[in-house]
Amino acid sequence: MKRTFAAVALLAALGVLLKLAAKDAARPAVAPVASGPASTGPEPDPDAAILARYPDDRPLVARALDRYRQTARAIERTDGLRGLVLLDRLDIEAVFLYENYPGEFRRLRDSLTDDAAADLLLHWREYFGLKRADATDRAILIAEVARLTPSQRRLAAKYPNALPLILTDPEGVSDLLRRLSREPKTLRDALVILDFISLERGAADLRRALETLDQHGTLAVEAFRLQGLDGFALVTLYGPVLEALGDALPLDQALILLRVNAEDVDEMLRTRSADAVAGDLRHVAARGLVEQVGGSPHALRLVVEYGDRGEKALVQAGPDAADVVFEEYADATLRSQAVSCLAEHGTMALAMLAKYAPDPDFREVLRRHGAPIIPPIARADVGPDALQALRGKSKRTFLESLSLGVLYLSGDNGQATIRLIKDDGLERVAELDATDVQFYQFLPLYDLLHLANVLGRGQSPTTGEMTWALVDGCFVVADALSLAAVQPEGVAASEAARSQVKSAARQAARALGREATEEAAAVGSRSLARRGGAAGAEGLTEQLSKWWAVRLAGGTYRVLRRLPEALDRLSLTKLADLGRPLCSRAGLRLSTWQPLRFVAKTIPQIPPSRGLKYVAAQVVQAGVGVIAFHKMEEHLASRRPPVADGPARSAATP
Repeated sequence: MKRTFAAVALLAALGVLLKLAAKDAARPAVAPVASGPASTGPEPDPDAAILARYPDDRPLVARALDRYRQTARAIERTDGLRGLVLLDRLDIEAVFLYENYPGEFRRLRDSLTDDAAADLLLHWREYFGLKRADATDRAILIAEVARLTPSQRRLAAKYPNALPLILTDPEGVSDLLRRLSREPKTLRDALVILDFISLERGAADLRRALETLDQHGTLAVEAFRLQGLDGFALVTLYGPVLEALGDALPLDQALILLRVNAEDVDEMLRTRSADAVAGDLRHVAARGLVEQVGGSPHALRLVVEYGDRGEKALVQAGPDAADVVFEEYADATLRSQAVSCLAEHGTMALAMLAKYAPDPDFREVLRRHGAPIIPPIARADVGPDALQALRGKSKRTFLESLSLGVLYLSGDNGQATIRLIKDDGLERVAELDATDVQFYQFLPLYDLLHLANVLGRGQSPTTGEMTWALVDGCFVVADALSLAAVQPEGVAASEAARSQVKSAARQAARALGREATEEAAAVGSRSLARRGGAAGAEGLTEQLSKWWAVRLAGGTYRVLRRLPEALDRLSLTKLADLGRPLCSRAGLRLSTWQPLRFVAKTIPQIPPSRGLKYVAAQVVQAGVGVIAFHKMEEHLASRRPPVADGPARSAATP
């Protein structure tokens, strides 16, 4: 029994020894403690590992790691090389997106399929910074950039200032850039035109402009160079007419004719073809009437509707003839009579037709007698003006003094002559229109006998007839006194004096009358005062001042011929304001160029004195300029979701 217990104890002891031996074998050996410092093995370098993974892009990866070490390592772990490329291009803006808006970061990351996309983001990095606090605009911009095709991104990278235009109409603008890429000057001017088109309402206005450039490319750009935005709008409106006109008329002259006569051309195109209207313009050029037709908004219509009479009226009375005919006489018969008056009597008729257009008596005698009424009315009408001119002279000759007395006593005026024609007929005043003083008018008692004949016919004598009869009677008394004194030489002297004085007085009065008539026609106030009366005295004064300034500069046509000289001196705002009315008719809204203020900071403003050359320099520069920022704000304004309680919010406020 004891032997059995002893064997069991021995076996247990052996088991314990075996377990202890196994533990000692598993424990690592402990190195002996050295007397010198401890040494460790080299730790692995994570940046080196990242660089090793992208041997073809080592410079880019190195820049990212050097600037944003920890962030760059994190971006590389989650987004790979494209994430590092985005970090390299957007810089701190990429860090902002990665930490706060990872979804937008990854959307941009996925769009980096080539170098062009990366360069595009580099160009617009500053704008992304300005939009950091604007979640709505930033999200819209990132989503639209991500949707661009690779070819569109390459074009946007090549022409970075055109990005807002490309985002507004990717296909249309991209096609334009490809088509004009070999014509840098034409492409530059085309982009300048498009930069003036507002993007705030979406793509409609831009597409309208692109359609003009597609259909009339070179013609549209050349018209813009000659007449600014008005020239481009004219091609938009009348491109087929200009194409049909060809080389028959220089482009600058054709543009002026269409611009001045735009309303009537629109009316013509409703019933006639573009080729027919172009034929009318060719006829105007062939007859040498370009300046006259380019000086009035109704001159082309006058030529088309009245033929030779209308052309003669323009030659005799100038462009104002068309204004008087079509703005003062709506009745067809009166209008035709007015054209005949202008063709026959020129500026004299212009002054009378304009002055007495509202007078019903004048309209009646015009309808009844036509052109012959103009000379007698004009001769009598200038009496008050001639009288005022004589009164203004401090030193008058004997003849001028006599003329002053005759005019004062006669009281001649146009309205009295109009009533006389109406009551007694044109024959009654025919002798008043004699251009030469006849010999029998110097016979003794001529004017007294003439007065007796007038009274004998039952007609009322005019004050002028009474005055000349009085002068005649004075000389008859002088003759009688001479005879009574038995002085034949006195009679001869009296007769000579009477003939000389009567002739000189009549001729002096007529000369003064002609001068006053021509002056009235030159001033051309016609019905402008009546049309502007409703606008008030201040508005009328401004209107008359502008009209007179144009007249002093040579008329509408000559002013527009010099417009190219003025375009380079105008600011962007003035250029847009100048072209806004005609562009609106063509369906083109123009930018307003209001100052931009962002939440982050205020960008440099457009210099007030800079115009077309400033825009042209910016559209082709390598970096993104202020003009592109304006266009991007317009584009984003059209994309923002509407706000229920007010207008759409804008990140840039004027």
